[in-house]
Amino acid sequence: MAVDSVIDAQHGRAPPLPDGACCRVAVRDVRSGRGLFALDAASAGAAILELDGEILPTASRHSVQVGVREHLHPHRDALAAGSVDRCGWRFLNHSCDPNCWLDGLVLRARRDIASGEQLTFDYNCTEWSMASPFSCGCGTCDGAMVRGYAHIDADGRARRAAHAAPHLRSSGANGRA
Repeated sequence: MAVDSVIDAQHGRAPPLPDGACCRVAVRDVRSGRGLFALDAASAGAAILELDGEILPTASRHSVQVGVREHLHPHRDALAAGSVDRCGWRFLNHSCDPNCWLDGLVLRARRDIASGEQLTFDYNCTEWSMASPFSCGCGTCDGAMVRGYAHIDADGRARRAAHAAPHLRSSGANGRA
């Protein structure tokens, strides 16, 4: 896999990392398109990067839900320029057994992550209802449909409780994307 672009916050080419951030990342080609990879090892709980973008009231295929009717979209100017420096997070792929989770706008390691490992998170832990549902290809499940938290049964929600976004766990989130 060739490294397409490196995002290195320590050299000012990406948004500043939160205190304690530890990891440079790179966008690389993967079987399904592109993915975000750790260039440095990260310990469980470590802050890896901070998401940056525009918060809009509607979801898209490339947004991340950060609140009730709040969806973080990559900056339009960064997308037009093909930049990965400001919005490399858009290359984070889904996994049913992810190595990261979103703590607000901070991507954190769920477990120790090795240098060279692809960074993934469970989209069902941020999205109430996916704008573009898809069949999972992570390899750790049976190809389940990824549709969002609203479509997960009680057992699935219980398994995700520790890493589900607060806007999904609150009783007021029901039915509101």
